Amino acid sequence: MNERKLRIAVQGCCHGELNKVFATVADMHKRTPIDLIIILGDFQSIRDNSDFQSISIPPKYQKLGDFHAYYENDYYRAPVFTIVIGGNHESMRHLMQLPYGGYLANNIYYMGYSGVVWFKGFRIAALSGIWKEWDFEKKRPSWKFLEENNKWKDSVRQLYHIRKDDVAPLFALSDNIDICLSHDWPSGVVHYGNVKQLLKYKPFFEKDIKSGKLGNPIAWKLLTNLKPRWWFSAHLHVKYEAEITHNKRRLADSKGAKKLKSNSDEIELNLDDESSLDLSCHDDSLDSAEHTRFLSLDKCMPRRKWLEIVEIEKRYDSIPQGLDCDKMYWDPSYIIALQNLEKQSRLVADTPFNEIIWSRFSSGHIDDINWHKYEIPKYESGLQRDEASQTNYFLSKHMLSKGSR
Repeated sequence: MNERKLRIAVQGCCHGELNKVFATVADMHKRTPIDLIIILGDFQSIRDNSDFQSISIPPKYQKLGDFHAYYENDYYRAPVFTIVIGGNHESMRHLMQLPYGGYLANNIYYMGYSGVVWFKGFRIAALSGIWKEWDFEKKRPSWKFLEENNKWKDSVRQLYHIRKDDVAPLFALSDNIDICLSHDWPSGVVHYGNVKQLLKYKPFFEKDIKSGKLGNPIAWKLLTNLKPRWWFSAHLHVKYEAEITHNKRRLADSKGAKKLKSNSDEIELNLDDESSLDLSCHDDSLDSAEHTRFLSLDKCMPRRKWLEIVEIEKRYDSIPQGLDCDKMYWDPSYIIALQNLEKQSRLVADTPFNEIIWSRFSSGHIDDINWHKYEIPKYESGLQRDEASQTNYFLSKHMLSKGSR
């Protein structure tokens, strides 16, 4: 493996096709080693038929998919360590048991509603779900309430909507983020790529682009705040590339940054004329913190561009002292932000999002980090089938109360 670069297989919407994704990556891994797989939502961690009540898929399209085998049998594992975020077609009855993230299977790690981890010396931030303005300030119903009152079907189309509590700790962070992940696009990125080519494949996007409704305005706000080197998304089922230069005037003028609007749940066109994979390798050797490179990919289907290799140069000057690049860690600044937000949860709940002063919850500069405290435990056999113990471990280690998101 190249210690100077992180070689990533980035996958768009999975839609339960784990075997296909992993077989493709395993074959590539044999030729040139890959360090990480990233799956950008619609993972569909359906354990059994009872999980269908909590997933937003019409009954005629529901299928068990491949995940249940990885969940039930520890022998099945991803060929390369895999990081997953949630989309808008997820088994929420499962994922809501891991609000802070955890192992879904052997070698497969879910980032939770949001999260930040250190992986091989790279700082990766993530936001699951999609934007819907009307649910953003509302609390998400609890897993216990939904399960005990058999309310999953009543809530199925709102549970994956992003909430203020999900994004709050991310807004308390500073920059120096290497990679950000979201399911839907940050709303402003469309203006920094080839819009004409995009409309050739997705002509129905034109109205939303002109009105500033295409994408997630909260994710765009995060992008302009954190200025990550890379931002990966999926959801809209088309490959799209853009490069954002962090010039204040241009960013402020972006239509996507003006107002908080909602994007449509799903827009699909047949892209049968596209190739199934683009295995060209992106290299970011010339990137700097003043630019964010954006890549969105399609869903895992024939003749779609759903997988791409990206190589990211390691920034040795930004790796904290004492961090072991062979281990994975929760990000200390993210954890401290969570703790500060918990202490002032009433203030956050009662204050409109745009009026919150996020610096109040920031960790500031942290000296002498005890990295052992933030180390994410390695996978152990059967851990994926004990979601409660994973969440309780996180709560007992990092949070004041035993409540969860």
